[in-house]
Amino acid sequence: MADELDSYKIPIDGRWSLEDLYRFPRTFEQVYFAFEAIAPAESEEVEERITRTFAAFPWRGGYSAVDFYNQLKSATPPQRRPQISRINYSSPGIIELLLNADLAIQIGTVVTSIAGSIGICNKVYNSIHSDLQKRKLLRIEVERKKVELSREELRLVEDAGETMAKMIGLQSARALHERTKDPLKSLKILLSVYRRLRLLAEFKLKGKANLRSVNELIHDKEL
Repeated sequence: MADELDSYKIPIDGRWSLEDLYRFPRTFEQVYFAFEAIAPAESEEVEERITRTFAAFPWRGGYSAVDFYNQLKSATPPQRRPQISRINYSSPGIIELLLNADLAIQIGTVVTSIAGSIGICNKVYNSIHSDLQKRKLLRIEVERKKVELSREELRLVEDAGETMAKMIGLQSARALHERTKDPLKSLKILLSVYRRLRLLAEFKLKGKANLRSVNELIHDKEL
């Protein structure tokens, strides 16, 4: 039920297009479900659905990623999905959601961190992405390629996974590996989540939507 969720307010400002109104909520929702799915589920039934979702997709890009996030949403019980409480479009305005506020604050903290060093973060992402592309590891079916990785490629994939995990606020990629059973698939998911966090960071940098970090929320309470 909605009363089991917390209120979370996102300050908005500036001029929004219809595309913004579509991209921001959809991207936030995808990141939200991805972060929630990496943690252990509260029931065996949900855990089973999420595990199947992580194992099901070959991660060749395009619709594979879209289907992945849609399935994560389907695996999340309806009463735990973010819901809109109100939207006030003005300058400034607000989007108020009902959701797991701790998880939203975690996402806001990661978005703030990426926004504060977006040049460095993009350089790291581009380096890893370029290396995978050069080695033709991006669009090959993960399950098939898993058995073909050389020792050098495996080490590169594992190291890149740890780098990306830390960049998006995870302690390590271990929890994700437990879901996927394959470091290459884990890395592709981490790269995908980063691209979505980067988009949310761009909204923050443009002053359109401020997903606030834990420090910003503490500061607001002190004022």
